[in-house]
Amino acid sequence: MTVGFMDKMRSVVGGVSPELMQNGTLAWGEVVSVQMTGMSVSRGDQVTTQKQVCNITLSVIMDNTPPFQASVKQGIPVLVLPQLSSPGAVVAVRVNPASHQEVAVDLSVEPPTVTLAAGGPNSSSAAELLATGTAARAIIIQSQPLGVRNQAGVDMFALMVTIRCDGMPPYQTKMGNPVPPNGLPLLYPGSNLPAKVRPGQQGQCIIDWESAVAEATRGVPG
Repeated sequence: MTVGFMDKMRSVVGGVSPELMQNGTLAWGEVVSVQMTGMSVSRGDQVTTQKQVCNITLSVIMDNTPPFQASVKQGIPVLVLPQLSSPGAVVAVRVNPASHQEVAVDLSVEPPTVTLAAGGPNSSSAAELLATGTAARAIIIQSQPLGVRNQAGVDMFALMVTIRCDGMPPYQTKMGNPVPPNGLPLLYPGSNLPAKVRPGQQGQCIIDWESAVAEATRGVPG
């Protein structure tokens, strides 16, 4: 059989290139969508060997590379599917460095911690928001590390918060913020932190960590 024929057959049944899995660049991936094709593959009758062939769309971040979306048809173990299909699921991804649209989910390793590219679309907006935004309070509901760092080497976190700002009703929003090491102890549910927002733009919110740490040090209530 020719190599091209084998590649085509592998694609049909949701197989991925062994070379890609072995030599592809390890990247961070967030699952955007999972669609089952209705096809399954298995070795033997045990459920642990059964896989559902899925079309998976991923938001991928490689070290110092702008984020991009890519899709792959891949067989996924049925026992892993519920976790993979959950909102915001993060996985390790293998990427062909010469062709970023050639990707595969690698379930054998943990998602890596990667560094965001310099000059990204939000690189200057955070500093601008801190400088010119409207003062508010952000009450932490939950937080989760993203496995991503900004260019300064600060870990990024996904935050769910309640925003309280004078002149407008409270609202909940999700955001990704860098959290400095001295801010980590303040990430508990109910923590009331100073923030800056753009009124009317619920996604525009950033924690003022310098002020938050200063408040905590002085024992100032929120």
